[in-house]
Amino acid sequence: MAKQTKLQTYTNVLNSVQELLSTAKVTKGFTAELLQILETNLAPKSGGGSINPPILNDEGEIVEAWCRFHKQYEEVGNMVMSTGKSKGYCKASISLWNKTNSKIKALDSKAVEAMSNGDFESAQAIAQEAQGLKESFNSAEFYNYERDWDEFNK
Repeated sequence: MAKQTKLQTYTNVLNSVQELLSTAKVTKGFTAELLQILETNLAPKSGGGSINPPILNDEGEIVEAWCRFHKQYEEVGNMVMSTGKSKGYCKASISLWNKTNSKIKALDSKAVEAMSNGDFESAQAIAQEAQGLKESFNSAEFYNYERDWDEFNK
């Protein structure tokens, strides 16, 4: 049996308790207080749990994890992992992210240099290019699975 996420466990417990409370003779105040206790002590704290939990084998080990940039599951060997958990992105997408971030920083520096040299027209064009990258490189549309992995494997 696959291991449940915290969100799945919380949802199962909450549904069971609500079903019991619907047939029990308890006050609405008691029901509300009990549900609040469950939420406070059992509800996942960070974002309510993943909507794309990792795929586990029968031993409970991660075999595939969701890449938030490529918007698909990828084999665990292709993912960036930390202490047995996925960081949420694959090696190819974070490589592109890092390269793009470096390019943005270089463009920002180049724009400042152009401004200090009095070349305001070039500085504005360079700053606009950097801004365009800043606005797009965190979106899934910026990434392409095949292109990113081809580039990563060069």
